[in-house]
Amino acid sequence: MEPYKIHFYQVAAENLSKKLSRRNFDVEICQTLAEAKEKALEMIPLNKTVAFGGSQTLVQSGIFDALYKRGQTMIDREKAKNLTERHQIMKQALTADVFLTSINGISEDGHLVNVDNVGNRVAAITYGPDKVLAFVGINKVYGDLETTIKMVRGQTSPMNAHRWDLKNTPCAKKGICGDCLQEECICNTVAVTRRSWQKGRITIYLILEEVGL
Repeated sequence: MEPYKIHFYQVAAENLSKKLSRRNFDVEICQTLAEAKEKALEMIPLNKTVAFGGSQTLVQSGIFDALYKRGQTMIDREKAKNLTERHQIMKQALTADVFLTSINGISEDGHLVNVDNVGNRVAAITYGPDKVLAFVGINKVYGDLETTIKMVRGQTSPMNAHRWDLKNTPCAKKGICGDCLQEECICNTVAVTRRSWQKGRITIYLILEEVGL
């Protein structure tokens, strides 16, 4: 990455970190996704149960393999044999000690914006697990809250629709959000977390790389 871009991201991250801290979020500024992974691993005691939400950023980080390798107890919906069991595991994830997730977008004043299909991920961010560790690239900081919601629904959701090979939503067919009511809709829940109700519960790893969708 060019030096000027590194400097720009660093200044932007430091400014955003202050705003997030005022909203009761803990912030770790990380130069790389690999650094975020290592810092998160240090935060997770071996005797704690870990669950996670769907996230390309987490997959790219390699943190799941690292947790399994060291013998962490995992609540993993990908191990489910069928859809019923998958939903049972997602409910169980709300009782985990630690929940790993990414964030779809952050506004310039520190609001977290997430869209969800079933709602399990935003439910865990909002309430349930004692600790939430959230990975987010600096490229997910979009502007004011209205702009952030528009970017998440207009850019992130269509990209995920194509990643999941959806067929019938406007974002899958046309590449743009149509505020649809389709069965396949992945924007059933749009959640804005403007403040953590408990200080120290949510840690945001703000990564100075362009990561995630």
